[in-house]
Amino acid sequence: MKKIIITLFVFLVLVSQTQAQELMDGIKLLNLNKLNKACEFFKNYTDNNPNDPDGHYWLGICYKRIGQNELSAYHLQKSFELSQIIEDIDITEPTGFKNQNDYLDIATMYLENGDFDKAHTYVDMTLKLNSDNAEAYALRSKIYLAQNDRDNARIAAIRAVQADNNLINSNLAKEFDIMEIPPLDFEYYNSKGVENFYRGEIKNAIGYFEKSLDMNFKNVVALNNLARAYIKLQEFDKAKSVLKKARIFNPKYFETYINLANIAKLESTQDNISEFNRKKYLREQQNYLKQAIKINPNDKRAYLQLANYYLEQKDFENAIKNFDTALIYDDEYYEAYLGLAVAYIELNNPRKALVALRNAGALNSRSDEISYYLAKMCILDNKFDEAKEYLLDALSKADNPKYYLELGKILYYKDDYKNAIENFQKAITQDVRLKNTAELHNYLGLCYYKSKDLKKALINLQKAVNLEPDNVIYMYNLSLIYKSTRQDDLYQKLYNKILRFSPKTAQDYVDLSTIYYDRGQSDIAKTILEEGIRKMPQAKIIYSAKLKLLNTLGEKENADKFKETMDKIF
Repeated sequence: MKKIIITLFVFLVLVSQTQAQELMDGIKLLNLNKLNKACEFFKNYTDNNPNDPDGHYWLGICYKRIGQNELSAYHLQKSFELSQIIEDIDITEPTGFKNQNDYLDIATMYLENGDFDKAHTYVDMTLKLNSDNAEAYALRSKIYLAQNDRDNARIAAIRAVQADNNLINSNLAKEFDIMEIPPLDFEYYNSKGVENFYRGEIKNAIGYFEKSLDMNFKNVVALNNLARAYIKLQEFDKAKSVLKKARIFNPKYFETYINLANIAKLESTQDNISEFNRKKYLREQQNYLKQAIKINPNDKRAYLQLANYYLEQKDFENAIKNFDTALIYDDEYYEAYLGLAVAYIELNNPRKALVALRNAGALNSRSDEISYYLAKMCILDNKFDEAKEYLLDALSKADNPKYYLELGKILYYKDDYKNAIENFQKAITQDVRLKNTAELHNYLGLCYYKSKDLKKALINLQKAVNLEPDNVIYMYNLSLIYKSTRQDDLYQKLYNKILRFSPKTAQDYVDLSTIYYDRGQSDIAKTILEEGIRKMPQAKIIYSAKLKLLNTLGEKENADKFKETMDKIF
């Protein structure tokens, strides 16, 4: 397999070098002003290499030179899309583009063809690369003029003159009677702050936002922008102080409550926080999101965030309700469809999960997340080989610790402990936010246990329990290591703790039942699940565990009757 991969890599390198040499031949024709031959060359090249952004770029330039604006715009657009950089805050120049003028070329093409929305889009992309690009502001002014919007055209013209003082003598300045260079105003400093924020220059952004507020201290937009900058630096007290002012000046400004909810969410995840404070912050998050919805019941974002809140709290029914509401306001909301899929997977409803994933995939076919959740569905259905293929596809698109975690699990269940360990270790290296660390150490411990390396098994399972001391499965796995290494006192102490364990979540009931079944006490395992169903009658995961247990025990008649009951409830 390694030989195949190395050969493929060499082949790709050779192909890349060959393509680069081919492009140079076409560029020479263009530089010699042999435009028709250059167009023919790059047309043939793109026919043979339809996914190469550079080929489409140079073909677009050729068509521009000979005055075929529509074809030029098409291929420049194609190059842009193949470069895969259309993102809200992406400020890097893509591989297929040489400089900011390329974006302005596309914007000009769309202006000439009367597609003003796309023209504005590419001006925006230029300004993300260079917020002081005077040509971009001048072009924006022309676009607004073409739309008969003189007010916004004048604003853009002023920004152009501010960015390049030489434009004071231009026709653009004369068009709007701009006789002297306008002083920098509130909007200038606020927009500069936004630009610096997206560049990751947060302290500079704060300076600009503060300057804008010096000119208009009651402006809630700038106050929220300043708060977001403080949130980025995790200076939550400063952010809350700024947002308190925003609420005083305008108590019905939607964004203020979204930002307050984000702060509460981040505060709930801080290290060394007490359970009391964690729950307090979570309540605050929920309340602020509900206030945001009350102020603006038509904004999809608040419903999405509230749905994600419920998803994290494992309240899947309320999560689904809010995802569905978000989709009422935007039926092409990728994140909402993906959230729905996750909720239905957690509820073990593969049919509805698949529908949601199909909708999400139709909106973003390149998403690694789609492949990941398809893998999760396959795992629920014990289709491990199919799940593995989906996970490998997800990893080909993005390195993500949770993808390695799931792939490691599959390899563990297939008794391939060596490769499972390799994937779990990759996941630990990449899990910088420590979201899955306890689970990773648990599985690493199990792999080492199965591989007879009890020392490493003990180290990893102790880490898992230290990270999540209330996880009964981790406790049980560690107790098995204590027993295998003849640490009888530690084993008995931990086993007694397991016997006294009181389930708090649906997963706790499933885990505790699994432990008793593993110890040969299937009647107690069944009783625990029945107790869970009584206390949590809407938790499908417990019903599914009981149905699986009945089938495993060979109680077909009871299993069939219980399945009928499940179908009526869910």
